Amino acid sequence: MTLPERFDTAAATAPDLPISFPGEDERLTYAELADGSRRIAAALAEAGAREGDVIGVLCPNGAAFVQAVFAAGRLGAAACPLPLPMGMRDLEAYVRRLQSIVDTSTMTDLVIVPKLRPVADQLTGPRIHDAASTVRHEPWSGYAATAEHTAVLQFTSGSTAEPKGVVLTHANVLACADSITSAIAITDGDAWGSWLPLFHDMGLFGTITGLLNAIPMTVWSPATFVKSPAGWLTEFLASRATICAMPNFGYDYLLTAVPADRGLDMAHWRVAFNGAESISVDSIRAFSDRFGRAGFRPEAMTPAYGLAEATLVATLPPLDRPPVYDWVDRAALAAEGKAVRLAETDPGARGIVGLGRAVPGMRVRVDGGVSDGVVGEIEVDGAAVTGGYLGRSDGPFTADGWLRTGDLGYLRDGELYFTGRIKEMITVRGENVYPLDVEAIVRSVPGVYKGRCVAFADGERIVVCAETRETDRERLTAEIIARCSAELGLGDLAVHLVRPRTIPRTTSGKLQRLGMRERLRESLSDQSKSRQSK
Repeated sequence: MTLPERFDTAAATAPDLPISFPGEDERLTYAELADGSRRIAAALAEAGAREGDVIGVLCPNGAAFVQAVFAAGRLGAAACPLPLPMGMRDLEAYVRRLQSIVDTSTMTDLVIVPKLRPVADQLTGPRIHDAASTVRHEPWSGYAATAEHTAVLQFTSGSTAEPKGVVLTHANVLACADSITSAIAITDGDAWGSWLPLFHDMGLFGTITGLLNAIPMTVWSPATFVKSPAGWLTEFLASRATICAMPNFGYDYLLTAVPADRGLDMAHWRVAFNGAESISVDSIRAFSDRFGRAGFRPEAMTPAYGLAEATLVATLPPLDRPPVYDWVDRAALAAEGKAVRLAETDPGARGIVGLGRAVPGMRVRVDGGVSDGVVGEIEVDGAAVTGGYLGRSDGPFTADGWLRTGDLGYLRDGELYFTGRIKEMITVRGENVYPLDVEAIVRSVPGVYKGRCVAFADGERIVVCAETRETDRERLTAEIIARCSAELGLGDLAVHLVRPRTIPRTTSGKLQRLGMRERLRESLSDQSKSRQSK
């Protein structure tokens, strides 16, 4: 079975069911989405696209994006989602990044929408196809792919390194969709709503899971959510969607933007996935407390662990279980790699959100199987796990075939707890410090813009970069240093205050610690050269 075959089955089951893309002002049925996919496949085939080719997809959250992914699969080609520009700043660097993906993937064809033609015209290599012009083609029939053909070539967002092309077969993608379907018990009474970018794994494979289940779908643009979280929430609730996913910062945005006394009915929101970045105990509790008055059930909050290399999801909590937290000794966690339990009220306690157990078809372990409460690298195995990265024979696998994730965590009674990224662990003078611990403290200091900050090591110093609009920067700097010293014992701390929206993000919205470190180094180097030239 392949991705387009499974989708066609869903479309035949519910041909008139609606799929909406409000950001593009599009509303069509399952049958129409399938027909458009076949026409794009025909246009690609006429231009020379063949089995084994790579088809780029440069489209916003609209019908063309989804149709292009299914169209590639019909031909036995791989769909390669491309990130959209994040505003017009540094457009030159954005085009360079796209060209790198085009070259690395040996992309033969590129499906676009008209408004992105100026970007596509700057790329060299692939044949360019306007999705809107394919309606004149007779629909493609048949399926050229098998389950082991590459369905999606997913380039990672690069939160800790250069993006890599994750090879995902039709079997991988379908296994992931089946795992999610089983874990949250999707029925025909559900509806899926999402504002996540379709070029990111969480947005793409979440949407595909909904489509394969033949349920009503509403896919907003990310801009709709970012510009007006409160407006998006109104539309989401009006759509009667029961399932939605977003990173932890999305729930924080809703808390900030939606008044506490606003009349809302959230009782039908059955599953609220929370993933793609570190999940905050405070965020989950605040969201449940605030919106519990509107009918949001604590059991709906569904913290997840996953990664592009496992298509999407590796662990989920049991259905209809409220979030669980493990309170552990912060110092022992960093210094000894042991999750020693403490009372929540202990000043040295760090709360970590439980991410559930492996979903059906997946297995999870830590460092080959260490004891409960011992921190190590999280490893996963299962039908949804990639066979490796494009063009690399040295995949991130253990000797016995498990995928090494690059993430740190521990197990407790089968429950997975994430503690940080290996590459982002701060080691200064032989002592380990989790950047999440530093950031949690800095985020709470009044004057830090929307709590946006990152911590990292630069040489033998711990550096904090915090966004702010404060004019009294000496006061804010002193308070950050004082709190980190009092709570973590960090005496030698360098604080850099920057303008709002300065800290770089990945295409999925995660703050880039290492990216900010490089940006800061470049800025300080430029300042030094400027002083020397005077």
